[in-house]
Amino acid sequence: MGKIDSSEIINTFQNFPWKAHLQEMKNARNIFHSPSLEFENSGNKNALSISVVGKPDKYEFYVFFKRAKIQKTWFGLSEKLNNNFISELTDQNEEKTAEILKALVDNDLAFLERTFQ
Repeated sequence: MGKIDSSEIINTFQNFPWKAHLQEMKNARNIFHSPSLEFENSGNKNALSISVVGKPDKYEFYVFFKRAKIQKTWFGLSEKLNNNFISELTDQNEEKTAEILKALVDNDLAFLERTFQ
């Protein structure tokens, strides 16, 4: 899709033809991935990937949050920075997913960390 302004992220998500893509998957063969969108904050490289799973009349979103995070290693005796740490949430509805996207747009990292614990 390319680069879009942060003010367009929520609309892009809400107007994306999720149901149509799920219908295509239902009718097609050899499709091995779910319809997805990814949004990255170009300033801090935090990103959300959103995939839809289910049927056109009943579906849910999987949301993946990528960010840099310090991880403990060697039984907690050492730490290292993982620039591509990913957490996921499953079974999200459209409203909750839009709320998570708004937090990315607003750079509300505290909300995102609490949500993805």
